[in-house]
Amino acid sequence: MKLKWLFATFVLANIGLWMWASWYKETPIEETRAARAPLALEKMRLLTEPNVKLTPRKTPPPANAELMANAVPVCFHLGPFTDTARVTQAETKLNELHLGFARRTDETKMITGYRVYLPPLASKEAAERKRQELTRLGFKDHAVFQEEGWHNAISLGLFSVEANATARVRELAAKGVEASMQPLTQDRTLYWLDLLEPTAQDNIVKLKQADWGAKEVQLHESTCPSPRTKSNGSP
Repeated sequence: MKLKWLFATFVLANIGLWMWASWYKETPIEETRAARAPLALEKMRLLTEPNVKLTPRKTPPPANAELMANAVPVCFHLGPFTDTARVTQAETKLNELHLGFARRTDETKMITGYRVYLPPLASKEAAERKRQELTRLGFKDHAVFQEEGWHNAISLGLFSVEANATARVRELAAKGVEASMQPLTQDRTLYWLDLLEPTAQDNIVKLKQADWGAKEVQLHESTCPSPRTKSNGSP
């Protein structure tokens, strides 16, 4: 009886071994690999062989290439300076920043004040009678002109601010006096410093924040002129 059980166990063990060998055997690696194309040895060349030319790989353009191509070049101008002392100090600062520049002058007329006046009267006596009338009306700041082209005209005050001159004209009009206002001009030479090279953003910030000694002196930007165009005057 024991011999039968031993024989049955031996048979079952052999069946299990056969099943494991048949079902769980791994597929050979060579069978799973894709077939590789044969090498064309006759077409292969060493880079050091004669008559072998290297073809550079094409670099794709940057994403903003179109925007860069269509960008309008910008030029920067520092000014206006009204005296040579300040423009010389500014040139020193630009040299410290290693920025190239060129000094440019601009001849212009500047308003230095405003005159309120009455047009020339017929005679000196008529001008004096008008002055007496103005005094009775409460206006004491007046004088008679005797300059060429202004004989017997009456000045009613000089003002550095236009708003103050306009207010005086209104005060006179309220008392029945029709006065005029004239801006006073003077020929002045203004100085500009034109930056010659492309300016980095950090330098632009420094130039805008710098103290140039006068509130009217600022960093201006404009479209750069074409090479054939000559710039005349301020930007």
